[in-house]
Amino acid sequence: MRAEDRRQEIIRHLNEQGIVKVTELSNIFQVTEETIRRDLERLENEGYLKRTHGGAVKIAVNQEETAFHIRNMRNRYEKQLIGRKAAELVQPGDVIAVDASTTALQMVHYLKDKKDLVVITHALKVVMALVGNPDITVICTGGTLHPRTLSFVGPLVENALASYNIKKAFISCKGVTLEEGITESTEVQARVKAEMVRGAKEIILLADHDKFGTAALATVAPVTAVHTLITDSGTPEGEIEKFRRSGVRVIVAGGAITDVPEKVSASS
Repeated sequence: MRAEDRRQEIIRHLNEQGIVKVTELSNIFQVTEETIRRDLERLENEGYLKRTHGGAVKIAVNQEETAFHIRNMRNRYEKQLIGRKAAELVQPGDVIAVDASTTALQMVHYLKDKKDLVVITHALKVVMALVGNPDITVICTGGTLHPRTLSFVGPLVENALASYNIKKAFISCKGVTLEEGITESTEVQARVKAEMVRGAKEIILLADHDKFGTAALATVAPVTAVHTLITDSGTPEGEIEKFRRSGVRVIVAGGAITDVPEKVSASS
């Protein structure tokens, strides 16, 4: 088991039990107690738990949004694969919108060699990742900074997005189902992403396997608004087939591209 996967399992145990013990985790994962202590130290630094003598306890957090650094750790390898594949869809001269998701941030890291590119974003981390690149024009929407997601939200963001001619929007989500569509855990984030969907000619949804079959509080857009879905090989084939039947082109990162008839532009 990879260290990242082990730490995710520790978080799962912590969510279920509220407390974990070093000795018990050492037996469960068949690693040394010192390895478990290092895992707990890292998770404490990530803000997810508080270490105690012999173990750790769960920190009560506001469920409205998961802190950025914790989200960034989840399924990171899969997000990197999705991000790299998404970057292949970006062409010279494109004007793209990028949301504040950790998956979209992974894509941004693969854009640094792109030429004549305009990136419009409400994500502080995206702006920071592209600082100093002379071939990429970065437009930050401004707005009210949301500290847990490190993103700008509010009417200023929505108005700014509505004023640009966006060719491609790269967004992720908290969850996605055919019935509820693309969903987010807060209304303010959903409104920002909905504006990206309304204003862009092409919508690319970046969603790892954990996002499927889950519906969060606020709907961003129906699945039919999506032109291309990029996911990882951990997504069940049955879920992928649902999107194919809905007319969405599906790209499995590291796998094959499923072509479907060209969709009508989301902005038409």
